[in-house]
Amino acid sequence: MRRVLLTALTLAAFSGPAFAQSTGAPAGSDPATAPGGTEGLAGPRNEMNAVRDGDAVPVPPRTGGIEGDTPSSGERMPPPPRY
Repeated sequence: MRRVLLTALTLAAFSGPAFAQSTGAPAGSDPATAPGGTEGLAGPRNEMNAVRDGDAVPVPPRTGGIEGDTPSSGERMPPPPRY
């Protein structure tokens, strides 16, 4: 009886991680919002499908820059990033 109970508990303990590995990662995410979903050969198709399905909003390309404030010569600027 103990052996049957131990076997049942062991199988129950290992069934959760085994089930978690059988789902696709990232689970529940649309391909266009998943990492790398808009890159590579399938990128334009994924973007088009996401816009069509309403998961994403199309943004027109920039036509110009945004005017920003230029710092005065007395202000200290942070150093440029190292990498």
